[in-house]
Parts: sequence; C-alpha cells; structure tokens
Amino acid sequence: MHEYSLAHLSMIAVPPMQLVRVARETGYEYTGFRLTPSPSTGIDHGLLGDTRELEELRRVIDDSGVSILDVEVIRMKDPSAIETARPLLEAARIIGARYAIATIEDSDHTRRIDTLAGVAQLAASQGVSIAVEFMLFSAARTLGECVEVVQAAGQPNVVVLADVLHLIRSGGAPVDLERYQPSLFPYAQVCGAVGAAAAADPEAARAEAVRSRLMPSDGDLPVRAFCDALPPSTILSVEAPLDGKASPGDPKVLAKAMLASARRAAGDAS
Repeated sequence: MHEYSLAHLSMIAVPPMQLVRVARETGYEYTGFRLTPSPSTGIDHGLLGDTRELEELRRVIDDSGVSILDVEVIRMKDPSAIETARPLLEAARIIGARYAIATIEDSDHTRRIDTLAGVAQLAASQGVSIAVEFMLFSAARTLGECVEVVQAAGQPNVVVLADVLHLIRSGGAPVDLERYQPSLFPYAQVCGAVGAAAAADPEAARAEAVRSRLMPSDGDLPVRAFCDALPPSTILSVEAPLDGKASPGDPKVLAKAMLASARRAAGDAS
C-alpha cells in the first residue's frame, strides 16, 4: 500500500490551513502547498515572508498529524533563482516540508546545472530537499533530460519528480523509470487524462496540465503501470486539477473521491 499526498493544484484556491484539515479528514498522510503566486490561476495565498502566519500554519500542521510533502515552486530561469528561492526554502523549513519543487527553465546546459547545485546547497542549509519536475513546456522536457541535469548537479538532496501526465505527454513510457536508480523517485504525481499519446505541442500540454486533468482512475493514462515501475515505497501525490474545481464547493468530498480514485488506479483499493 502506498502513502498518499493531496497536491495543492488539485484545489488550488483552498487556503493552506484548510487544505491541511481536508487532508487529515479524508485519509491522506501528506499534503503540500503552492506558496509562490500562480500566474495561470491568479492565486496567491500570501504566506511567503510572513513568519507569524507560517508559524501558525505549522501549529495547525502539528496538530493534524498530516506531514507536509512539498512546497512550490522554484523556477530556475538563471542563476538569480538561487537567491530568489530563499523565501520559499525558509518557509519550507518553518512548516517542515520535505521537498521544494523546482522547474528547469534555462536552456544553457552548464548554467542550469550550476543553478540547480546552488539552489540545492541553499535548500540543504534549511534542511530541505529539491524535487526537480520535468514537463514538455519546460527546459527539461523529458525524464532523461531531467535525470541528466540532476545527476550532473551532484547534490545528495536532489531528486526527480515524475508525473504520469508529463511522462506520457513528453513521449515517455512507464518502463523508462526502470532505467534509473530507485532513490531518484521518493515520490511521484498521479492523475488521469484523455488519451495516452504525446502532446501535440508544449502549449497544449501546459493547458491540460493546469486545468484539464481527470481523476487518476479515469481516462487513458497508464497509471497502474507507472506506479508499478516506481519503487514500492514511492509516495503518490494526487495532482488532478479538474476543470472548474479549483475552488470546490466541498473540498472534503472532492479530496475523498480523488484518494479513492488514486488507490484504484495504483492497485491499492481493497
């Protein structure tokens, strides 16, 4: 049986304190937060740099028994990302998050490796690890490109964040995960979607990723094969933003349905 996390993108408008309670009351072991502003949704929960609010959030987390898997996002466009990441990494330390998600958005091969190494070293000083996510609409478009940068950076606190949607839309397959050392994948993201082919173009992939996914057990993505290709200990983060559900009327109903769907898709349903 896997452990599960409720990804914030699944209901991005729900404030972090409420999201913790939703995760606790619907059976998740983890949750995570989008703490940087989201250009695609216009949502900013306004916690970065507010130590008092972050410490209050930590108290809610500690009382809930739910752990914080990740915070996002560090956009590594150039070396300035190292210092820009500081507020998010400090927030991760305060609330006890294991990982900060980072994306590679610099096409310069040497520079992006150096930037990732610098971000990872800063993260280590805060007791945080970096999870690098590959996406067709980033500069690390595929699993292979992402692993190459992560390994070249040579930092022990950097892992790869695989999302079944991004793997398939970038032309990959679940079996590709088995080519790499299992320790690279301590957690992964699952969802459903219509079709199991590579995306027509990066912008189509971006639009689908932000708003048009399905429940993990719905659609055509090979979620079970994806989960089977990962280490048994991999935590599954349910990142399934459904059209029109960024601010659900009853977040607990949606979260519970997502967890049940994820368990069916991964083969964990009783």
